[in-house]
Amino acid sequence: MFSRLKALTIYPKLVLSFLLIILPIYITSLMMNQSGQDYVKDQIAESLSSRIHFYLSSLDTEFARLIRLKAEYMTDDDLMDLAAASQLLNDYERTELILAVKSKLYLLKSSSPFVNNVKLFVPALGRSITANDYEDTIAQAELDAILNPDNMRTPIFSMNDALLMSGVYPDAVYLNRQPILAIGIELSRKEMVRTLSNIVTREQGGAALINRDRSWSLSSGIDEASLTEFTQQLQQQTGLDDGAHQATAGQMTLTMSGKNYFIAYAYSPLLDATLAVFVPVEQVLQPLSEHRDWLWLLSFIAVVLVALFAYWIYRLIHRPLRRLVVSFRKVEKGDLRVRVQPDTQDEFHYLYTQFNTMLSRIERLIGEVYEQQIRSQQSELKQLQSQINPHFFYNCFFILQGLVRMGQTELADRMLHHLGSYFHFITRSGKEFVPLDMEISHAVSYVEIQKLRFGDAIDVEMDSLPASWRMVEVPRLIVQPLIENAYKHALEHKVTGGRLRIGFAEQDEGRVLTIEVEDNGAELGDERLAQLARELERSEQAMEMTGILNTHRRLQLRFGREYGLTVARGAWGGMNVQIRLTSEGGERHVEAVDRR
Repeated sequence: MFSRLKALTIYPKLVLSFLLIILPIYITSLMMNQSGQDYVKDQIAESLSSRIHFYLSSLDTEFARLIRLKAEYMTDDDLMDLAAASQLLNDYERTELILAVKSKLYLLKSSSPFVNNVKLFVPALGRSITANDYEDTIAQAELDAILNPDNMRTPIFSMNDALLMSGVYPDAVYLNRQPILAIGIELSRKEMVRTLSNIVTREQGGAALINRDRSWSLSSGIDEASLTEFTQQLQQQTGLDDGAHQATAGQMTLTMSGKNYFIAYAYSPLLDATLAVFVPVEQVLQPLSEHRDWLWLLSFIAVVLVALFAYWIYRLIHRPLRRLVVSFRKVEKGDLRVRVQPDTQDEFHYLYTQFNTMLSRIERLIGEVYEQQIRSQQSELKQLQSQINPHFFYNCFFILQGLVRMGQTELADRMLHHLGSYFHFITRSGKEFVPLDMEISHAVSYVEIQKLRFGDAIDVEMDSLPASWRMVEVPRLIVQPLIENAYKHALEHKVTGGRLRIGFAEQDEGRVLTIEVEDNGAELGDERLAQLARELERSEQAMEMTGILNTHRRLQLRFGREYGLTVARGAWGGMNVQIRLTSEGGERHVEAVDRR
């Protein structure tokens, strides 16, 4: 990390320095804001907990009274007479007794705002009596729900979206005895929801009463999907669904539908349900929002002031220094014409002046060194060419002497014709570079001379030179020495079956040309081939420059170190020599040359 900081320029370093100065002030402000936020959270949590306990205590008190009244009604004299002795009464007495029971049911309904209706099932009469109206049949589904042992174990259960409290007489229903009375108290969802809405007065808050086994729930200020998510998260984090009820009250923070909420909850063993109140965190922290906005504004102003002050220093120091650095980078890329004009009279004026003076001296020295290098290269090229020219001269006259001795005058005449073309190419011009098509024509003349010598013993394949490369200038004698090397070291002892191929291939969208000279000679071993490859890599250190090394050195001097010759084992088993050229190293358009 420290190495990255060192690599930064002056301007970022100035900005970081000033930011480090104001950072303690900023951190102190954040800590004060966080302290206030925590205090508000504690106050809100305490307020919500107080409300939870107050309303839950009220609900417990009310439902404890209803449970007690329900038990008293199950042993009421009128209800017992109606259930046990209704068959002994005449119609008038039975009607009077039913009206009295109905009146008592109505009193039970009216005693609590949470009761919506009270219904009494009398199996002996084969009918039911309700506080709101008169029914002469028993709803079997409702009676089955009331007589369900699971429903009788819980104070409140749900049936067809209605909340009910049930009771039977006698309680021996668990022993499969037919009860003589069954009572069902239907609770008012609307009134219970209204009570929940009174717990939280904030518009975005809400409350929920959730049964432990989630068989029923009531809520205010929350939709059904959010209530389901709220219920799952609440019971998972508090453990209120494991039956142990260890976490009976507390506060927490939950995320629902992408929003954070403060939660206060408490569990009621009487109702076997949890009462929870939730308030959005951002609403709870609203008193601190204005302070936080001012803090962000102060931070923004501080950053702007730091940037402006750093920019002022940047203009004084960094920008002049950057001009000098940019100039140095241009010099690194080889641009020695760069000059920095001083526009002040401070220390940078001296630096700029000395920089310009330094470049002028370097430019003059480079010119002198470059001129000396060019002269050295030209001298070396001439020396290398002088080594090549006599080499082929001797071989040609040895061949011609043999033809004359054998009386092959026609072949000797053809030999003299090709030999004349060959030496005409060498001696007719003093130029060091020739168009590539003339170099290939010269190689063809050499191949024709060798055909006269070897006859059908050696089969020669030669591709056509691509038209776009005909006028590219190359050093003299770069192809013929390779062909001569193939004849001399690979094909000379072939009585039959000798093969030689000269091919051309373009790469890099036509900017690079590869010339291949391949034979099927078997004399070249792997060790000698590897040694030759190493010699090509160290051609600059070679003391004797003849043959392949000579050609490779001249090509590198002309086109660069990435070009020249490479050797490898060919597909025919002999040696494959490749000449790699580039059109960017020579001119495609040269002066026309007389080929007569």
